[in-house]
Amino acid sequence: MLVRFSFAHRVVAALLLSTAFIITTPVMGQELTEDMVGQSEQAWTEWQGASRSLERDEKDAAAKGFEAVAAMNLSELRLALMADRTGSLRLEAWAKSEDAPAAVKAIMEKVLAGRKQKTLAEDGWHFAAIGRFAYADANFKALDESNPDPVALLELARANQNRHAILIKLISNAEVGASAKRFLEILGRGEEMLRMDPYEIASNVAKLAGPPRVAFNAASRLKESGEYAVPHLIQILQNPDKRSLHPAVIQLLPQIGRAALNPLCIALEMEDNITRQVLIAAAAQIGYRQPLPYLAKVADDSKATAETRAAAKQAMATLGDTSGNRSQLFHELAANYYNNIESLRADARRDTANIWYLREGELRLIEVPAPIFNDIMAMRSCEEALLAHPDNTDSTALWIAANFRREAKLGLNVESELPDELAAKDGTRPEGYPRSIYFARAAGPKYNHLVLQQAFKDRDAGVALGAIAALSETAGAPSLVGAEDIKQPLVQTLAFPSKQVRIKAALALGRALPTTSFQGADNVVPVLAEALAQSGRQSALVVDPDASSGNAFAAILTGLGFESAVGADYNKAREHGLKANLSSFDLILLASDMTEPDAVQTVQSLRKDLPTVTTPILIVAKEGQMNRAIAASRAGAGVEILPTEVTQLGDAEKINQQVLARVGRAAQALGMSPLSRDMSMGLALQAADVLRMIGLSNTKVYDISRATPALITALGSPSEALRVRSANVLSLASSADAQAALGEAAFNAAHAQAERVAKFAALAESGRRNANLLGETDLVARLIEFTKNEKDLVLRTAASQALGALDLPSNQASDIIRSQYRG
Repeated sequence: MLVRFSFAHRVVAALLLSTAFIITTPVMGQELTEDMVGQSEQAWTEWQGASRSLERDEKDAAAKGFEAVAAMNLSELRLALMADRTGSLRLEAWAKSEDAPAAVKAIMEKVLAGRKQKTLAEDGWHFAAIGRFAYADANFKALDESNPDPVALLELARANQNRHAILIKLISNAEVGASAKRFLEILGRGEEMLRMDPYEIASNVAKLAGPPRVAFNAASRLKESGEYAVPHLIQILQNPDKRSLHPAVIQLLPQIGRAALNPLCIALEMEDNITRQVLIAAAAQIGYRQPLPYLAKVADDSKATAETRAAAKQAMATLGDTSGNRSQLFHELAANYYNNIESLRADARRDTANIWYLREGELRLIEVPAPIFNDIMAMRSCEEALLAHPDNTDSTALWIAANFRREAKLGLNVESELPDELAAKDGTRPEGYPRSIYFARAAGPKYNHLVLQQAFKDRDAGVALGAIAALSETAGAPSLVGAEDIKQPLVQTLAFPSKQVRIKAALALGRALPTTSFQGADNVVPVLAEALAQSGRQSALVVDPDASSGNAFAAILTGLGFESAVGADYNKAREHGLKANLSSFDLILLASDMTEPDAVQTVQSLRKDLPTVTTPILIVAKEGQMNRAIAASRAGAGVEILPTEVTQLGDAEKINQQVLARVGRAAQALGMSPLSRDMSMGLALQAADVLRMIGLSNTKVYDISRATPALITALGSPSEALRVRSANVLSLASSADAQAALGEAAFNAAHAQAERVAKFAALAESGRRNANLLGETDLVARLIEFTKNEKDLVLRTAASQALGALDLPSNQASDIIRSQYRG
């Protein structure tokens, strides 16, 4: 419900919020003022000129002015703010007349729409201030739906400092929190647009030469613009007509601080040595080590003047390095980017980050998703290290790792070589750029072992999967295993926290069929057995103090193929999981209102615990607890928020989409795809094939008997393909349990004829290879009876093959022949 106010009501609201406006006669000659946030000087000048002409009844001149304003396509709220500053009674009257120009009518229509937005905002603030939250929520939602201009809305919000504070307090309010959060997001976008606006930056640069207060405010805003201001400041330094601004710019550049370094470092490659020296001095004053390799590059530049090279060396000494080893310095920078050290992280306020380039003497940027910024910069720094020293092994390996991680974060399958439209999210890569696996394959086993070593250290599933895929396709047994230290990462990865990675490593080691034993070989078959045991089975841990809510989410997960362990707190949920034979989890669901430990503490603990470091986590945001949910989501990587309202959607398909989308995002943040039922089954089938390959090879390195229990369990899998393949592996096992399981499976009348024939064939192969391990048991008697009397001749024939292969001591052939006697 939207509430309309009388004039008196709005005045009361203004007083309550301390935002009363002094109503004055408009000053038509008014210049831009500090509170005109993001206002275009040209638009304001045109508007004032047109308004003055209209006041003098010079309609032709006014029409031209308003046409010019209309051509600028200003937002509705922006026009309303300008109209309220000058007054618009004459304009409103003119717009209603038949002779009014189309531009005047269009402008007035937008002004009225903008005033509605302004009223919605102010009424929402008023109702929030007096505790009428339902009304505040209605107004804020309507404002959001009207798609207001974020920068103009920012001007309205800045009219009173209490307005931001009111919105922040409202976030945790159940009635209005979501809409207040959205309002703040719009204002945040306005702040960001203002920081980036080239016209706003240029205007502030020009004001650096103004009176002290104006210059101070302009400098403050340029500091807020950070990296976006640097190209403008450099252009001023290179413009001889702007010499009056040079001292202020030289003073301002280092004051921008760390935010200036990304474009500043790239600009050090420009040919203008005078400007270079200014930038070198600024880099030294800022004080971070990030510019060191770029300064070393300047010091090595034969085209630079002696003064410029000397300045670069002096700056390096100031920043704590005198080695001048450019390749090593770039590699250190690459490693710091890769390790995401705080001073090199992308701006946390933005979803995107900027990669700067120097093109034709000018700084230009390409926006990329913020999560891949550090990976791109790590790759770029590695490239610089290799240009300085082509044989830098560590930089080659780190580049491959960063490339894998970049693709994984974009949601690409790092094991694939096929083009993927998701790659286009990274605008720094040209069209047709090869996939990460291409570079890893070309590098060879040595580098991929180094990449895998890095992945194991970081518990980075995406990088590990890529390196294992490259090793699987390019390395034979001698390159995969051995006593050398460099070959240990693949074996170590058998203990990786991600199930996918463990299994992929075991598959690679199993397929290699090494002829000599190696440390860790005993772990290969158990991991392959793990793949069989988990086939098509996903498990989830659900922690929710509200039993009904926890069970509701468990029911949703059951529909998605998860077996859930539910508990009121983390320890109880784990206990229930152990009782249900769920020792590891593919997904963890935590309610925002959980305690002892709370959600934040639990996420932090899970991300330190090896088995759960790569497990996707969903935080269920209970009503009025979005702040808690947000805090928990920021406590570790791969954590997404799931609104509790998802259970009320009604449509099961919509619910599943909501949950799976968040699971996918959480997994992607960890550098991998979620382990779906299909993927789990695919890995199980591969594991069965590799186990049979091992069994047929007669290798002494691996013992497939260690997988016998898992293979027997897999005979009861919902998948016919897995049941048959498991039977084929069991036929190689020298085990009475294996033969008995094959016999029981072959007798299962619920399965198709072809499958039962395959299992009788597996039992026959077991008999040929291992002789009769069953003795004279009930199962053997049933097999004899089946062979004599089964009506299905195809099955009877298959059973007879198995019976013969078991080579029983008694003359069963005579019994079978005599049983056919008809006289």
